[in-house]
Amino acid sequence: MPDTTPDRNGPNWNGLKLDGNTAVLGIIGDPVAQVKAPLPLTQLLQRRGINAVLVPLHVQAADVPALLHTLLAVRNVAGLVVTVPHKQIVANLPIETLRAAREAQAVNVVRRKAGAWQGDLLDGAGFLSGLVRNGFEVKGRSVGLAGAGGAGNAIAFSLAGAGAASIDVHDADSAKRANLVERLRALGYAAGTWDGASPRELLVNATPAGMREGDPLPIAASAIRAGHTVADVIMEPHTTPLLTLAQQQGARIVHGRHMMDEQLERMADFFAEALQ
Repeated sequence: MPDTTPDRNGPNWNGLKLDGNTAVLGIIGDPVAQVKAPLPLTQLLQRRGINAVLVPLHVQAADVPALLHTLLAVRNVAGLVVTVPHKQIVANLPIETLRAAREAQAVNVVRRKAGAWQGDLLDGAGFLSGLVRNGFEVKGRSVGLAGAGGAGNAIAFSLAGAGAASIDVHDADSAKRANLVERLRALGYAAGTWDGASPRELLVNATPAGMREGDPLPIAASAIRAGHTVADVIMEPHTTPLLTLAQQQGARIVHGRHMMDEQLERMADFFAEALQ
């Protein structure tokens, strides 16, 4: 008979625990093949002594409400990470949301609490920490933000709260763009619309543009200046066409993986309450 014993020295073993007591976390998106969090978050939780795994779940937008309702019946499902394009969909479901999620009207993590779901948004804090660790001083800087979806909302409120001089937003969906600008202004922040082509000290791509070969640039080349900073939320490819162009034009760049790296500890903290 063939030897079916798992190879504990193989590259995919990593000493992880998986048994009947393992708590399940899912990461939902459409698409989901590009996500990078499952292995590092699983490793982080298990290093903390928490028997849990994070698995990718490919879910279309129309199925998200039914999925969250159904998963409450699966007792060992402890929570979800929510990625593109479901962050705003989840925020609009009848769940409890914490402050960051309420302000940005988007959710990227939910956990089981008293037989229901509780949601929060960690994108903005993770993005901000990634910028700071890469030496960018947010206070007093002008920001050009491409994308008014879930990630864009999170980033906008975090940068504004950190003292950015202005947050100017570009999005093909004029209603989403106007809504974000209005909510920023309602909290006393300087915000306006942006054409995606005029320079700003910090340029941020918070759209999916750049994930697929042939995607148009989310920010025009004319907006990029040497010495300024260009940041992307996309993790795959590691260096997007936008970041390649920014490097060529002498700008500093911040890769999308920095936001994920900074978020992992926050995600582990968030889920630990439901898992311990």
